[in-house]
Parts: sequence; C-alpha cells; structure tokens
Amino acid sequence: MNARWPALPGLVAAAWLLGGGCSTEPPAGALVLTQTPPFAGTNRAATLLDARYPAGSRVVLLLPPYQTHDVRLLSKGLLAAGDPVVAPDGRTVFFAGRRDAASDWQIYQARLNGGAPRRVTAMPGGALNPAVMAGGDVVFASPVPPADQPWTAARPAALYAQKPGAAPRRLTFTPHSALEPTVLADGRILFVTVQPGAAGPDGPRLGLFTVNNDGTELTAFAGQHDGGWPVLRRPRELDRARVAFLAAEQHTAAELTRAEAVRLARPQRSRAPLLPGVNGACRAVEPGEPGEWLACLEPRGLAGRGHPDTFGVYRVRADAAETVTLLFDDPAWHEVEALRLAPRAWPQGHISAMTPECASGTVLCLNVNETSYTSGPATNRAARVRLAQWTDAGEQVLGELKPHADGSFMVELPADVPLVIEALDAAGAVVRRCPPLVWVRSGENRACVGCHEPHNYAPRNVRPLAANLPPATLQPPGPALAGKQP
Repeated sequence: MNARWPALPGLVAAAWLLGGGCSTEPPAGALVLTQTPPFAGTNRAATLLDARYPAGSRVVLLLPPYQTHDVRLLSKGLLAAGDPVVAPDGRTVFFAGRRDAASDWQIYQARLNGGAPRRVTAMPGGALNPAVMAGGDVVFASPVPPADQPWTAARPAALYAQKPGAAPRRLTFTPHSALEPTVLADGRILFVTVQPGAAGPDGPRLGLFTVNNDGTELTAFAGQHDGGWPVLRRPRELDRARVAFLAAEQHTAAELTRAEAVRLARPQRSRAPLLPGVNGACRAVEPGEPGEWLACLEPRGLAGRGHPDTFGVYRVRADAAETVTLLFDDPAWHEVEALRLAPRAWPQGHISAMTPECASGTVLCLNVNETSYTSGPATNRAARVRLAQWTDAGEQVLGELKPHADGSFMVELPADVPLVIEALDAAGAVVRRCPPLVWVRSGENRACVGCHEPHNYAPRNVRPLAANLPPATLQPPGPALAGKQP
C-alpha cells in the first residue's frame, strides 16, 4: 500500500515540519491530498462543491514514507475542504473550504507547519477552483453554482483574480458559468464553459477556452470540433507538450470520468485517451516527478493494486501511460486529488493594455463570411451585421453596420458584457450567428477571423479594409429588419 518513491527519511521530513516547513523546499516526494469519506450519506447536495466534497472531506499533507496514520491536516477547523492547488513556490497551498453548514465555500491558504488555514476570499455566494498566476495573484471562480445547475445557474460563476489583501477583479463575462481555471506556463488562464448553441439531450456541451490574466482575448482552446464526450472537467498542463482533463458522457453526480489529453501545439485536433490501461473512473491527473503523472483512480480494473473499495493515488510514467503503479491508498478514505508539493517555474506574466477608465473596446472582424460550418456560398454572404449585448432581460440590439467588400468590419462596443454578432443576408435573414460568448475589456482591441471561424488555423496574411478606417458607427436596424431577431 505504501509508496516506493525515493524520499528523504521520515526523521528529516519531521525536522522540516518542526522547523516551520516554509523557509526551505519541502522534502522530496511530499504530496498534498484531498481525502473524502467513502460513505457520505444520501443527503441532496446543495452546491457543486457539496457534491464533490461532502462533510468530512479534508486536505492533508503526506510526507515520505507515506504511512496512512501519519498525515498532517491542512484544513484544520473546516467542515469540508478540497480543490487544492500548489503555488509555484512549492510551499504555498490554496484550496476551497467550508467552515460550517451555514457558511459559504471560500478559498483558504494552508499553513504547512500546522495551525488553522487562513481565509483569503470573502465572495458573496462563495468561491471555488483556485489557481495561481505570475506574481502570486489567486484566480478562482465565484459564486459556487448549485449542484443540479452548475452551468446554467441564474447567477452563473465567473472567474476573478485577487492580489493578497486587495479586492477581487472580474475576468470573464459569459452568460454561463466559467469554472475549473488553471494557469498555463505561457500565462494564459485555461478554463471550462458552455459552448454556445451546442447542447445535447443531457445538457450543454462544454469546451476549453483561454483568456489572458486581465480577461482579454477570449479564445477557444479545445473540445469545439472533436466530437468527444461533452462534459469536461479539471484541465491541467502536464508538461510543455500536452494538457490533460477529465471527460464524462453525462452531466450526472455519478458521472464516469476518464482522463484525456490534447497537444498544446494542436489542441483542436489531437484529443485522445491519456491512460489507455485504466478502465475505472479517474478523479484527477496532475504533474508528478519529472516524466511522471499522479492520477487518482478507482480500483476497478486494477486488481491487486489498491484497496477494492476506495480511490487511491497512482504513479504513471509519461512514456508508458498504459501502466500505473500504486503510490498510496488509505482504505478509510477516497484519495480524489493528489499534487506534488515542490517548486516549479512561475508562469509567464502578461502586460495588460487595458484602459480602465474606458467604457468600451474595439472589435476587428477579418471576414464575417468566414465560417467553419459551410464554405460560404454567395447566397449566404453577409449584407449587414447586427450587434447586440446580452443582459439578464435578454438581448439588447446595439445597432447594425455594413461590412466592407472583403467581409471585414471594425466597431467600438461596450466593455465587459457578452456580445452577440449576427450576419444578415440582403433579405434580413440571419445566416451566421455568434451567440453571447465573446466580450471586450475596457480599451481592448480585439480581432477575430470571422463567424465560427476554423480553430487552430491562421488567417491569410492580408490587411483587411476595415483596418484602414476608423471604427464604424452603428446604425439602428432598418425597417425591413425590425422584429427578425431569432
């Protein structure tokens, strides 16, 4: 049951803790685990985190030589905790926790040398999914959505960033929840949200998207064109070559999740299973020691390699992903998340070009007739473009404009609201539509290829006509177009 991971002797690990555990690098092989009780009862979970981390769930520190009776509680004093992330300094751990049944979930910072964790957020409705950016800012989602409507809640979750001791700043503005953020090595924030207009009988189809650390340049990353399972969770960059995530076939509490991955060089065209030798469910995949991954797996299909009733932590070699080796399994707990407590390179920073005092941003579309769904015959060419903003009351039309001969247009639009862009033919019918997903930040100059442009393809190196002129002025809808909104 215990690991054969190379590690420092237990006395050295103990000395590290007694010495404060914060001034030097942690012992080799130190792990941060989320443990949940195997039998959580049948009470209906109120929020998404209540479903994932029932009362009694905890975040612990595990040091070599990995004894089930020798763990250090990092979530001391909390009713439930989970969703941990280790900062690049290798000594700071953040996680989501709940103090009691009457309080919201918030983000906490662990004290590795003992003591109660420190709360770092105070978000109305709670917070979840912490991640750490360059400079130490914490990224998280808020509010915590309900368990039965995580993506289509009346008050969807958005991503926020927060400096220590400062007020949170909002980064995303989608009409559906934005969840599961992680920070890539290049500094982009990768997260999960609903693909507009893509829904199945069981619920919305999800995709992976990226934004910069100031919320600019929303970009589709993966899951938009691969035809795989529609439910995506917990993306993580495993190395400089690939991103892993969990995938499920249905939006259910008992969803079967499997580990999959895409290549960073071609994420839209490389989706494939990550652990081909695993038949059971997977709860988490994280980078491990160099050349290895950590996976939390159920024992089904892994006979003789763990307790038959609980999830455990397994080691996977990147060059032999079909083989997994048990690292740690406490039969009294499910180990559902495991992270290596070790320093790593900080992600790159991003210099923001936002102008906070500006109430608008600029959108440059290279060709409104460009689409990934059709070759765009002449009868489908756009004669007009209608733009709207999404509000709680529905769409509010901002106006229309005429694209240039090459299909390009540039226009100034309100900042920090979901935008709807529709291409209309000469009769006023909608021939292409970008649902309310994109937005512009204050002072952002944003460019896109076109309506539903092909992803992972660079546009032609041609200067659009719209770039030679000031932004267009929106005009009211013409009489022939009034009342034709879908």
